Amino acid sequence: MNEAQQLRLLTDALPQIVCIAQADGGHTWFNQRWFDYSGLCMEDSLGHGWRSAIHPDDSLRASRAWEQACTRCELFETEYRLRRTDGMYRWMLGRALPQRDAAGQVTQWLGTLTDIDELKQTAEHLEKDFAMTSIASRVAHLGGWTIELPERVLTWSDENCLIHDLPPGYRPTLEEGISYFFSEDRPAVQRLVDACAQHGTPYEFVLPKRTAKGRRIWVRSVGEAVRDAEGKIIRLQGAFQDITEQKEAEAHTLALEAQLRTTLESITDGFCLVDREWRLTFVNGPAERMLRRRREDVLGKNIWEEFPETLGSPMEREYRTAVQEKRTTHFETFYPPLDLWFEIRAYPTEAGLAVYFQDITQRRAEQAQLHLLEKAVSRLNDMVVITEVAPVDESGPRIVFVNDAFERQTGYSREEVIGSTPGMFWGPHTQQVELDRIRAAMEKWQTVRTELVMYTKAGKELWLEIDIAPIAGESGRFTHWVGVERDITERKQQQQEILSLNGELEKRVLLRTTQLATANKELESFAYSVSHDLRSPLNTIHGFSKLLAKIDAENISDKGKHYLARIGAGVEQMGELIEGLLTLAHMSREQLKSEPVDLSALARLIERDHREREPQRQVQVLIQDGMGAHGDPRLLLAVLQNLLANAWKFTAKKPQACIEMGNGLGSDGVPFFFVRDNGAGFDMAFTHKLFGTFERLHSPGDFAGTGIGLATVKRIIERHGGRVWAESKVNEGATFYFTLSRQAEWAI
Repeated sequence: MNEAQQLRLLTDALPQIVCIAQADGGHTWFNQRWFDYSGLCMEDSLGHGWRSAIHPDDSLRASRAWEQACTRCELFETEYRLRRTDGMYRWMLGRALPQRDAAGQVTQWLGTLTDIDELKQTAEHLEKDFAMTSIASRVAHLGGWTIELPERVLTWSDENCLIHDLPPGYRPTLEEGISYFFSEDRPAVQRLVDACAQHGTPYEFVLPKRTAKGRRIWVRSVGEAVRDAEGKIIRLQGAFQDITEQKEAEAHTLALEAQLRTTLESITDGFCLVDREWRLTFVNGPAERMLRRRREDVLGKNIWEEFPETLGSPMEREYRTAVQEKRTTHFETFYPPLDLWFEIRAYPTEAGLAVYFQDITQRRAEQAQLHLLEKAVSRLNDMVVITEVAPVDESGPRIVFVNDAFERQTGYSREEVIGSTPGMFWGPHTQQVELDRIRAAMEKWQTVRTELVMYTKAGKELWLEIDIAPIAGESGRFTHWVGVERDITERKQQQQEILSLNGELEKRVLLRTTQLATANKELESFAYSVSHDLRSPLNTIHGFSKLLAKIDAENISDKGKHYLARIGAGVEQMGELIEGLLTLAHMSREQLKSEPVDLSALARLIERDHREREPQRQVQVLIQDGMGAHGDPRLLLAVLQNLLANAWKFTAKKPQACIEMGNGLGSDGVPFFFVRDNGAGFDMAFTHKLFGTFERLHSPGDFAGTGIGLATVKRIIERHGGRVWAESKVNEGATFYFTLSRQAEWAI
């Protein structure tokens, strides 16, 4: 047996596939192991035919690696999958060494294929396990550590380093590792580590830490001792788990729970939770107040036992239906023991039932009252319109309600007007000024009353008296406007007729006033003419009677002389009357002047004249300073002469006479002047005669006079736009008041 035969026998006994290739890479021989594995014959395997057994995904890569090795004459080593005779692919490690001659030239290649499939799969499993462990550590934020004893050398895993914001592979000392705990916790951690190292006592704790970057974290730490075969503690090992998110979640959950509890306690609804056994597990404060039961008395107890009156009621039926059918229920029910109406919403939950309820007893009563009010409003003859509160624009806010009277009087149905605006009732004669006034009042939330022209559905014009007011809700915020409208069309027509009649009457009055003024002027002219014409014969009588008494006095008897004296007195009185009539007529005809008049100064001039005429009289005269007015000086002088003369005259019989002139402000705010005396006075029963022409309230024997003075005063005051009146008591004096128009006032 030659060497070649011995080599083939040896290679056939090997578990590897053995092959020989030429220098250019073409295969020339395979051992039996190749044929047994691949199922290929020698003819199909030689050259590059063997490549047909390589997995399609690995063929290109393996071929290029083999070609590159042949080109460079370097060691060939690569892994690829090779098809077995049963069609399965297994991983092979291909290796080939170049064989060289004495000159160093490659003469051939000697190669082997080693089955590494199980090793490859094991490596893949290990890699997967390692990857999964790494992922699990990152997901769980779990990092391992060891402390080698007795040196106390601390080692952290990469994940542990990351938990502490340190780079992977960082090797802290034990003291540094403990220093990441807060100062108040370090002694306790040190004691646990020492106890584990000395006695093997395992430990577990949860504490906060501060990372290398100052970030606060929470960790769960577990530690245990590792012993050798003799039982000696040689190492501590354990893990840190970053549970910051868990802690934050717990804190968040607690905060949410507290917030939920606070919310449930602060809501106005009653709220309770019932479990599947119908036991009460939560009751809030409003529920306690509404049910008049303390929560500690009912929590954990069966609802049907604590509130037996609900058995057989709509409440029980709705609750059980909500739980059985897993659906929300909403209903209203009356609870006789408390004499209350409740609105209830029940929501099925995984744990049982959540119940919200409100006391609607007052609302039910208000709804009944509202229903009654709606019936009453529907029967009113006045129209009622309710609109939304906004917008206050050109056509107004939307209508939400009209009563039956509105439908009857306008011809519109509710369906036609609900949702529309009042603008649909306006027409060509609707007053824009009134619409603007309504809009301005509504913008200020003010009530407003107006009269407005509106139109029915048939186009008929209606005059309406409208009262509009805002309506506020329970919060005090305005929510709607209500308008009450009354048909005043007939009244408006009557007013128009009255205005027409008044216009005609005013024309007639103006005509009669003009005629009367003309007649008065003619009468004044006549009185002036008559008074003037009477002077001549009166002077003749007076002159001849005096002449007769002087010439023939000796021949006239005493009775004759008496008659002549009577004639003289009558003539003088007649002269005074004629003079008074002339003065009155003159003052009625004379054009008024308007200039400042010092009434105080005029009164003092008149006082001086009276004192000069009757120096023997003792009269106290009080005249206020600074009284003035705008008016005709001569006519106002006549007023004061008459009033002060009367005061002087009617105090003649008083030993302590007192006359006063002043001014004041009336209750109506109008200034007035007055002349007051303590003289004879008069009976107020005859005050209507006081200012009449030739009217006298005293006999001529008591006090002389013509009865024209006060008539003259009244005529002058009225021409100045004022009025005159008097107050008096018999024997207690009199006070005469007069006012002047605003234009005539000067100083008060």
